[in-house]
Amino acid sequence: MAIILVVDDHATNRELVRTVLGYAGHQVIEAHEGAEALSMAHAQHPDLVLTDILMPGMDGYELTRELRAAEDTARTPIVFYTANYLEAETRPFAEASGVARVLLKSSDPQELMHTVDEVLAEGRTSAGSVDTAKADQSYLRAVSAKLFDKDKALSDTETRFRLMADASPVGIVFGDHDGYANYVNTRLTEIIGRPAEDLLALGWLCCAGDVDHDAILRVARGREARDGRDQYRCRVEQPGGNVLWANVQVRAIHDEDSEHAGFIATVDDVTALVEADERSRAAERGQDVEAKDRATERLESLSTLAGGVAHDFNNILGSVLAFENFVSESITELAATERLDAETSVALLSDLTQIRKGGERAVGLTQQLLTFGSRKVINRSAMDLNQAIRESNALLAPTVGTRLRVVTDLAADLGPVAAEPTVVAQILLNLTVNADQAMPDGGALAIATANVEVPADQQDPMPIPAGRYARLTIRDTGHGMTAETLKHAVEPFYTTRGRGMGTGLGLATAYGIVNQLGGTLHIKSSPGHGTTVTIHLPRTDQPVETPADEATPAGGTETILVAEDEDGIRDTLTRTLSKAGYAVLAAATGPAALELAAHHPGTIQLLLSDVIMPGMLGDELAEHLHEKRPDTGILFMSGYAGDLMNRYGVLKPGVTVLPKPFTTTALLTAVRTALSTAAK
Repeated sequence: MAIILVVDDHATNRELVRTVLGYAGHQVIEAHEGAEALSMAHAQHPDLVLTDILMPGMDGYELTRELRAAEDTARTPIVFYTANYLEAETRPFAEASGVARVLLKSSDPQELMHTVDEVLAEGRTSAGSVDTAKADQSYLRAVSAKLFDKDKALSDTETRFRLMADASPVGIVFGDHDGYANYVNTRLTEIIGRPAEDLLALGWLCCAGDVDHDAILRVARGREARDGRDQYRCRVEQPGGNVLWANVQVRAIHDEDSEHAGFIATVDDVTALVEADERSRAAERGQDVEAKDRATERLESLSTLAGGVAHDFNNILGSVLAFENFVSESITELAATERLDAETSVALLSDLTQIRKGGERAVGLTQQLLTFGSRKVINRSAMDLNQAIRESNALLAPTVGTRLRVVTDLAADLGPVAAEPTVVAQILLNLTVNADQAMPDGGALAIATANVEVPADQQDPMPIPAGRYARLTIRDTGHGMTAETLKHAVEPFYTTRGRGMGTGLGLATAYGIVNQLGGTLHIKSSPGHGTTVTIHLPRTDQPVETPADEATPAGGTETILVAEDEDGIRDTLTRTLSKAGYAVLAAATGPAALELAAHHPGTIQLLLSDVIMPGMLGDELAEHLHEKRPDTGILFMSGYAGDLMNRYGVLKPGVTVLPKPFTTTALLTAVRTALSTAAK
C-alpha cells in the first residue's frame, strides 16, 4: 500500500480518484490547491503526487517546481492529471520538470490505476532532472497558445454581440451600479433622436420622459425592495419637438455572489400602439386586434433576438471567463517569481482585462435580454395534471398565506395530458398570482379539473376543436375585469396595475403556452363577480411515467457522432463524453459528420447534433444519416430551438432537444436516455 497525495481544486475529482485508488488498496491524502499540498508533502512524504495543473493559488506546475527544489521531496514521483490541456501540450514542460507521467482526466479508471502502479514500481528514481529554463519556456508557450485561442474566440463573440445588439428592434442601455450608462445601442439613438454620447452617464434618463427619475435610479442602483425591476409607459419629447411614447423597463443586475453589479434598461417605441389604442377607444371599432398583433410581433422579435444571442453566447462565454481567470493567475505567479519579465506580464494581463470586461458585459446583457423571450422548446410527455396542481399549491402556499382560501375539486379519473411539468407549473403560477393580486383583501380561489369530450357538432359558445380534453378551471372572487380590460387581457405588456407593479406578461405567457400545447384558454369576468379562467388541454393515451430518482449518470462504451459548429463546445463535448467512456467522432458541420459516418467501419449508436449549423441543419443531418444508418439514435442540442419549434409547433414524438447551456450531469443523462431509447 502506497501513500498518494491527490491535488485538485474540485472535490468531485478528488473523490473519484480517492475511490479508484482506495479500491486498489492505496492510502489517499488530499489537498485542494498547491500551497496546501506542499505542506502535506513535507509533513507526510507521500510515495506519489497526483496533481491537476490549473488551480487557484499555487497551480500544479508551481507545486512541481517547489517539490523539486526541496531536498526531502526532490525525488518524489509526480503525475500530471489534467482536463484543460491535451497530453501533447503538457508533455514538453512535464518532461522538463521531471514529471513521470501525464494523464488526462478523461481516461478510464483502469488507466489511472495502471499508470499509478507503473510509476510506483519505478520508484523515486523515476523523477528525472529538472531543466528549469526549458520547463518555464514550455509552460509559457502552452499557456500563451491557450490564451490566444480564447482571446480570438471572445473577440469574435464580442463583435457578434455588438452587431446583434445594434440590430435589436428595441433600444438598450447598459450601466454600472451607480446608474451611469456606459453602453447604448444604435436603435436607442434612433428612438430618442439624440447622439450616443448624450445618452451616456445619466443622459439616458431622458428616455423616461416625465417619469420620476429618482424612482428609476433606485431600481438601477439596486435599492428597490421588490425584484429589482420596474416598467414605465413614458411620454418622451425628441429634440425637434416630436412626441413619442415608449415602454421603458429597468432591471438591476447581480453578480454570481448576488451583489448588485449594474443595470440594464430597454426602451421600446410604442407610439403606434398607443395611438392605435386611442383610436380604438374613440371609434369603438375592432382595431384592438391590429394593436394586439403589433405587440405580439414585437414580443416575437424580442424572443428571436434573445434566442439568437443565447445560441451564440451561451456556448463559450462561461468557459472563456473561467479560463481567463486561471491564465491571469498563472501569469501573475510567473511574474511574481521572476520567471516572466514584467513588461510581458503587464501586456498579457492588460489584454486579459479587456477580455474579461468584454465577456462580463456580454454575459450581463445576454442574460437580461433572455428574460424578455417567452418561446420554449416543449418536450411533451404524459403527465398527471392533478399532481401538478397539488405541487403548485404547495409551492405557493407561503406566498398567498392565510388571505386566500384555496378550494380544489380534482377529478379522480382525470386522464393524463401531453405536456411538460415545468410549463404547466408556469401556467398555474401565473394564474394563481393574478388571482391573488385581484383579491388584495382576501377571498376564495377554486381550482377544479374534469374530463371533457368535445363533439364535432358542438354548440358551446367557446370554440374548441373536437377531441378529448382535461379541463382546468380557476375561479377567483376578486374585483373582476371590465369588458374593455377583458379584450386586452392576454395582450403582451398590457396591465391595469400601477407603474412598476407588473409587466403584463402573465396571462400572455399562459395563453401562448396553452396554444403551443394544442389547447385553448378562455376568460370570463365582470366587475364585482371575479374571474374564471378555463383551460382545455388535450388528453393522451400514453401512461404517466414515474420519474426515476436522480443519480449520477452512467457512462458507456458506445460510439457517438457529435456535430457542433462551435469549436469550444465541440471540444468540451468530446472531452466530457470520452471521459465517460464513450467513443467520440466529432465534426464541425453536417456534411463533415456524414463523411465521418461513411468511413466509420463500426456501429454509431447516437448522433448528438446542434440544431442550427451553417450549411446543414441538425434535422437535415439526421435524415441523411438515417438513410444509411436507420438504427442510430438522435439527440439534438441548442441554445435556441426557434426554427425547430416554428416548423413543428412542438417537438415530434421521439425527438428531444437538450437546451444549452447544460451541465455535465444533464448531458450524460440525456445521452444515456437517448441511447437506451434507441436500443429498444
